[in-house]
Amino acid sequence: MENNIANISEMSNEQIMEAIGQDDGSSKGVNIPRLGINRSPEDDDGNQLPVGNLYTFDSNVGQNVYGKPITFRPFISAMQYMHYDPDKSEYVNRSIIIKNWKEEAVDILGGTKCGKVPFKDRESLTPEQLAEQRTIRCYRLLYGLLSFKGVKANGEEHTVSNLPSLWRVTGTAFSPVGSALEQITKRKKLMFTTTLSVDTKRQKKGGNVYYTPEITVNAEAGLEMSKDDMETLGVFQEVIDKENTEVVDLYKAAKKSTYATSDADMKKVIDEVEDPIEVLAG
Repeated sequence: MENNIANISEMSNEQIMEAIGQDDGSSKGVNIPRLGINRSPEDDDGNQLPVGNLYTFDSNVGQNVYGKPITFRPFISAMQYMHYDPDKSEYVNRSIIIKNWKEEAVDILGGTKCGKVPFKDRESLTPEQLAEQRTIRCYRLLYGLLSFKGVKANGEEHTVSNLPSLWRVTGTAFSPVGSALEQITKRKKLMFTTTLSVDTKRQKKGGNVYYTPEITVNAEAGLEMSKDDMETLGVFQEVIDKENTEVVDLYKAAKKSTYATSDADMKKVIDEVEDPIEVLAG
């Protein structure tokens, strides 16, 4: 479930593509700032925020920075299944982080893919089960370096430069990101030698207004991996490995608990069955 990228200088392009998740076979990032699309018109202090802008938390200024377009240099592409419970307002299940669809996405409750059922197999599901399926999503995780000229909440200008970030997308943003990565692969480029220029587009469906990413691929950027870049890539992989180790441990514990419960239930059934000799004698 892990990919060794420590000896990247000795690997072929194909091996590197597999290790960084660029070849998909068809994180929860600790202390890694996330890139997202702002949907809030103001913050808790009453500052007016630019709805539809991309934003991230920059520790250099200790607050969010907003702007568009942004430049994102992808290092690692991965996927993770997560189950959100709207009644509890929290995620109740998550899988390991995978880099291609051939990997088995075991989850913390002892299952796979957080119970996500393929569309082709949903005909027999009840309305309640179908409703639950909508709360289980596959997220694409894009780890990389973020750069853009933006503003802080108070309107003061601030430039974000090569900030290690996690861009986690799902829903209407999943396909545009996947298509951008496919373009890079078709051009036979390693993703970390390229950049993505990301803007947003306002969409409206019924009474719902939302924003989707619009991505332009610069496959000819020709960027090289510096020593600092290699260290950043290593940090991204360490975060993924740490998350996967935790998920796998919880998966094993859940499976063990399931087996123990099954054994106990079976013993109870056996103990409660009447002695067959007594039954025959009666």
